[in-house]
Amino acid sequence: MRLLLVILSLVVATCLHAHSIHSSTAEAEYNAMTKKLEVSLTVFVSDLELALIRQCEREVRIDKTPAAEFDAQVQAYLAKTFAVTDAAGKVAKMEWVGREMDEASAKSGDPAVVLFFEMEVPEGMVGTTVRNAVFWDLFKDQINLMQMRDGDKKVEIRFTSEHSSKGLGMHETKHPKS
Repeated sequence: MRLLLVILSLVVATCLHAHSIHSSTAEAEYNAMTKKLEVSLTVFVSDLELALIRQCEREVRIDKTPAAEFDAQVQAYLAKTFAVTDAAGKVAKMEWVGREMDEASAKSGDPAVVLFFEMEVPEGMVGTTVRNAVFWDLFKDQINLMQMRDGDKKVEIRFTSEHSSKGLGMHETKHPKS
């Protein structure tokens, strides 16, 4: 009987496994040469799969769905939930770069994946706004963190459901003449 309870407890714990923190982290750097914001967005695989299943109303798994199909679904989801807008209000075009499993979490029960994409920002980052609503359609307590670099300037941003869009706070810096 005791063995049965232990086995049952393990099965229930496995089935109910979910991380208690609903968050994503992003690093973004403006490349002045290419005029693009280069973004790496780290998310839990289980959250991403759930979002994609709800989006296309069918089974989508990172390890079972063909890579091109999975990536197309990720891009469609990001197009709805992650946007960069310039000072004139124009939404930047997203270019998919790829994805890779986060090695540090790969052996855990809840691995993460890093999504790489670029946003065209030809006018630079001054006056730019970012909207990061990734997984807000899934979790009310979702928090998305982003660290942005533009040259020697760095901004850390926390997105919540109450604050979906934020200006990056990047301003032109006047350098003294030498």
